[in-house]
Amino acid sequence: MKQNLLKGGFLLLFFVLPFMAFSQGTVSGTVTDANNLPLPGVTVVEKGTTNGTSTDFDGNYTIDVGSFPATLQFSSLGYSSIELEVSGSGTINASLEESATGLDEVVVTGLGTSIKRSNLANAVATVSAQELVGTTTQSTLDGALYGKLTGVNITSSSGAPGGGFALRLRGISSINGNNQPLYIVDGVYINNAEVPSGLRFASGANRGNEENSSNRIADLDPNDIENIEVLKGASAAAIYGTRANAGVVIITTKRGKEGKTNIKFGQDTGFNTIIKKLGLRPWTAASVEAAFGADEVALFNQQVANGGLLDYEDIIYGETGFITETKLSASGGNDKTSFYVGGSYRNEDGIIKNTGFERFSLRANIDHKISNTFSFSTSTNYIRSSSARSFTGNENEGGLSYGYTLSFTRPWINLFPDANGNYPDNPNYPGNPILVRDLARNDDKNNRLIQGVKITTNILTTDTDRLRFIFNGGLDYLANETDVYVPEIHQAQRGNQNGFIADGRNIFTNYNYQAIGVWNKNAMGGDLALTTQAGWTYLEQQADLILSQATQLIPNQTSLSQGSAQAITQNEFTVKEFGYFGQLEGNYKDQFIGTLGYRLDKSTLNGDPNKFYGFPKASLAVNLHNFNNWGSETLNSLKLRAAYGETGSSAGFGSAFTGLNQVAIGGNGGSSINALRGDANVEPETSQEFEVGFDAGLFNKVNLEVSYYNRQVKDLLLSRALPASSGFGSETTNLADLKNQGIEIGINVFPFTNENFRWDSNVSFWLNRSEVTRLDVPAFPQPGAGFGLGLGTFFIEEGQPVTQLAGNVDGVPTQIGDVEPDFQISFNNSFNIAKNWDVSFLLHWKKGGENINLSKLLTDLGGTTPDLETAAGQERTTLGFVASRFIEPAGYLRLREAAVYYTLPESVKSFFGDTVDNIRLGVSGRNIFTITDYSSYDPETSVNGGAGLSSGIEVTPFPSAKQFYFHLNVNF
Repeated sequence: MKQNLLKGGFLLLFFVLPFMAFSQGTVSGTVTDANNLPLPGVTVVEKGTTNGTSTDFDGNYTIDVGSFPATLQFSSLGYSSIELEVSGSGTINASLEESATGLDEVVVTGLGTSIKRSNLANAVATVSAQELVGTTTQSTLDGALYGKLTGVNITSSSGAPGGGFALRLRGISSINGNNQPLYIVDGVYINNAEVPSGLRFASGANRGNEENSSNRIADLDPNDIENIEVLKGASAAAIYGTRANAGVVIITTKRGKEGKTNIKFGQDTGFNTIIKKLGLRPWTAASVEAAFGADEVALFNQQVANGGLLDYEDIIYGETGFITETKLSASGGNDKTSFYVGGSYRNEDGIIKNTGFERFSLRANIDHKISNTFSFSTSTNYIRSSSARSFTGNENEGGLSYGYTLSFTRPWINLFPDANGNYPDNPNYPGNPILVRDLARNDDKNNRLIQGVKITTNILTTDTDRLRFIFNGGLDYLANETDVYVPEIHQAQRGNQNGFIADGRNIFTNYNYQAIGVWNKNAMGGDLALTTQAGWTYLEQQADLILSQATQLIPNQTSLSQGSAQAITQNEFTVKEFGYFGQLEGNYKDQFIGTLGYRLDKSTLNGDPNKFYGFPKASLAVNLHNFNNWGSETLNSLKLRAAYGETGSSAGFGSAFTGLNQVAIGGNGGSSINALRGDANVEPETSQEFEVGFDAGLFNKVNLEVSYYNRQVKDLLLSRALPASSGFGSETTNLADLKNQGIEIGINVFPFTNENFRWDSNVSFWLNRSEVTRLDVPAFPQPGAGFGLGLGTFFIEEGQPVTQLAGNVDGVPTQIGDVEPDFQISFNNSFNIAKNWDVSFLLHWKKGGENINLSKLLTDLGGTTPDLETAAGQERTTLGFVASRFIEPAGYLRLREAAVYYTLPESVKSFFGDTVDNIRLGVSGRNIFTITDYSSYDPETSVNGGAGLSSGIEVTPFPSAKQFYFHLNVNF
């Protein structure tokens, strides 16, 4: 077939060349907006060919047209595309109007193709660079997405600088496995691991996910990003196979355009403060005696006389953290080569002394057109980041977590060092928080290289056919170092570990590559456009994780070699995945747009590593407004759409085989069989999603998008106990199903658009409901997702939500709450006033959902809860240790972002001559206020990090902060 196509192409070229010699020509012109201002970067393409160019900085273009008559297509992000007929060489000017609906926005539909949003059959959420960081500066990518994506729940697992977030796309995808989406940056599959530091071995925390670690998506600089597309469900993400069960986040970074070199400089300066303080209990001598006895009254009176009670909450959490971020980039190019080079440095201090986050990032993106046949693109990103996260979260009498020590520390006890630098012991709890803050460490450092390359070969181009081959590959190399140090003089260490050090050296190497063939075919006289793609993909992940520990330290020594008790653990693993895929898209007159696709994947994580699993997809969109008899002026557009798709998620490493444990027998090394039995038949979890919806445009000012989805997650992986006769304790295998169904509504409105005033508004509404539909084992409290039925935990039960919280009521496990919100609404607005003023704000309302507030359990036990003397506090203490005592409503209304910017007028810019194109000044804030009934620091909380069933359980977190900034942006 390929040979016939090539022969046909050569024959066609042979007969057409004589005529082309007389009909070729050059067309040039200027592209402007509705205000007659030049538009740079507009794509100009000769319709039906790959022949194209872009406008320069002044909106000018020149294109060599193969034959006349011809049609030129003009398109640019944020503007409505137009087509103009040209009959010969000459000048053709074009004017583009801003798109009120965004229907001309291009989104990804396959691994090698894209499509206009107006023809899309799925609800794909997109976030532009302006929406991401245009209002206020952002520490991390995932934190910047808060409230900006319909159908996406984001929960903070730590308020520490450098983030720690859990993203959930359309509900829970796995009970034991990963619920974080797959991140792809310029074709590179990105590692988003949470790397434990070994802190739990000193604090007594139960698991590595309780160590307040950041997830490594924090290394990406949000300022480098041009666009984000979020494939929320299986119907959109099926082409990505076994990595896509929790959704896919596709990130495109900034690239250069033909024209003048643009240099951009930005300087942000701001500060952090705690969102909310809980405050001191209103102590009196009488309440001190009632709580702790008469002996404490003398200490209380003495501290009052010496200057007043010590507010340790303010002392520990009350720092004003300074933030600075500097950004510099240059972009430009010519008709052959374009480039984008950017660098940034962010330094963010936390609300706890000696905490903070630093990130230095360098990026170079290059696109080069070798010829009409060959072109390539490269994306290179080097990041050096570090963070100091201190000691918060769960522990078991390790004396390190601030929340624990503050819960039991009485404000008349002075814990500051004396004149000789000696820290006193805490008589109320085995840890002095001032000593921990000043002398202990919990740090990490990261060196990271992300490299992507894409090569495109145009094999055949005719009036009706275009055949191209695409190869892209990526490398994500991460060298992570963790450092935990607790001095031997720490109260809980004396007579126990006598000092603790943990050094981690963790190397992650991920690389992927894929080869794709894409054939575009115009049939039926151009009425039917067919796009066929097929190819294969390979992904390999390697990890080498080493944790070295030392205890029994020599006094004042901080190196591993100075501990008399040492231990080293190493975990190495390699995962390989391979897949084939194919997809066919058909577009008939922009009226009917259909897609069929299929992917086959195999993975070394499956029981049979050579078995392929199939993931189909199908979709159909019908644009009723493109039919000839459509004539409504009120309803400008109406699209009906339906889609179906399947995705998967393989088991965790080690589930398919039985491991060995190291043992020592008579001084000799040996091995014993692990109590967790591997399942050689374990299969991937799979999702089957059906989505329907419609998009409508009203009055050329409103775009409405409504979607309903039903997602069935099959063959969930759970651990089950085995009989003692088996010789094993448990195994992980496929034992359950669940479903998620929900509604998503997005409304984009442009109420006013004129020269002096523009108002853009977006309202997003979404909800999700889950249910466990099959459970092959008795109902159980999910291990690692809570602290048992006595205090409340996630409880997996057939017929109930997977997000339910349960506790013992009269000895019976009973639902006492649900972390799933009733619904969420975000209200995003931006105003342009008198051309020079830009005002914006984002409100986020989460209605419903409950948390288990175990921080209050600790302060109740310590007698320090501020409301203990109220009627509600007294009633709570009479309940004893029942889970319902700690359930609280977790809804809120939050001003997530707000900003005011001023662009200096031309009269001021003229002072700088031709050097400066634009100067912009602004002030902004994040998390400015929160209205909530939740009594602790932040209703967005998770003690268990970002994996698994993580949200809604609080144990003394790192409190969240609000931030305020001043901005200076200059374009040269």
